Amino acid sequence: MTRPEPIRAGLIGYGIGKVYAVALRSAALYYAGLPPVKLVAVATSSAASGKHAIEEAGFERYTTDYRELLASDDLDIVVIATPHYLHREMLLAALPTSKAIYTDKPLANNLSEAREIVAMARALGRDAQLSFTLRYCPAVRYARALLQEGRLGEIYSFRLSYYRSSYRNPEKSLRWKGDMAKSGGGVLSDLVPHLADLLAWLVEIPERIVAQTRTFIRERPAAKGSSERIHVETDDHVLIQAALPGGAIGTIEAGRLIAGAISNVTVEIYGSKGSVRWNLMDPNYLYAADGSKTDGELGWRQIPTVQDFPGAPIPGADVPVGGMRFYIAAFADFFTKMLAGQRYDPGLEQGLRVQEIIEMAAESARAGIWVARPNERN
Repeated sequence: MTRPEPIRAGLIGYGIGKVYAVALRSAALYYAGLPPVKLVAVATSSAASGKHAIEEAGFERYTTDYRELLASDDLDIVVIATPHYLHREMLLAALPTSKAIYTDKPLANNLSEAREIVAMARALGRDAQLSFTLRYCPAVRYARALLQEGRLGEIYSFRLSYYRSSYRNPEKSLRWKGDMAKSGGGVLSDLVPHLADLLAWLVEIPERIVAQTRTFIRERPAAKGSSERIHVETDDHVLIQAALPGGAIGTIEAGRLIAGAISNVTVEIYGSKGSVRWNLMDPNYLYAADGSKTDGELGWRQIPTVQDFPGAPIPGADVPVGGMRFYIAAFADFFTKMLAGQRYDPGLEQGLRVQEIIEMAAESARAGIWVARPNERN
């Protein structure tokens, strides 16, 4: 039996890129029929980081110039895993190449940049996949199936939240995440994109938004161990109220100073015929309520979804799920669509709509008013 040729991968960035490297190498082990992935090259910000990536992940070579990586003729795909402010220049450089592209979220630092990226992609007939990995949780996909089948009826309301405690310590430096020019926002650009994508994917894209942001810790160290204090420009917490075209209303909320939280993502959707709720910290179950039941039968039904990943026989549907599997499933979907010549979903267009939601919330928070979704996509 002839072994398939490996997919030759290049990675830009080795922060979150470490997680991507593991997921890249693991995809073919979980999904029968996928070619193995060969970690060929990594582009890092320093030689020390590049050498570490070779030793730790097994890349064949490194460079400190991502353009050199993009110019390589021995790569099939490139994965962009860098801070937000670098996405625009890297995507604009990658799109004219023949390489398949996978990029971290959000698409860009602001809506203007996102539109520029999508305009180039449309002109070139190109696309890229966005790293909205929560879509790949079996419970979330089960919820989407229920919604698409109309099992929840008319959607009345929703609540999505993402809470972390990662920056509760006022002595912890935010690095580039505290700089508005580099991050595009705090939790609004870091955590909300996941929630905005889930809302658009599961239900609808909001047509109007009103939002408030707060920065509670206003000064932090300039860097780890530094005595210099700098002003924090980005938000610690955001609360968004959203109205959907179909009439549903609900909230999106995110915070990075939440005591007791680890990576608490919750999704709740309420309709005329039923409801669903899910929490990332309890990922093996979807909770559903059937509105047709009598009062004495009302309540939440616990549906085990565990590792029900279509097309992946390993480790088995009866094994509890872990977060790394979402990354692996996302790359498996990326490879499958790449090899079949299909459009990516989530692709650049989905990244653009998430950027629109972020921009609406930011504008609303600044002006203190409801903001409507832009009618025209440039």
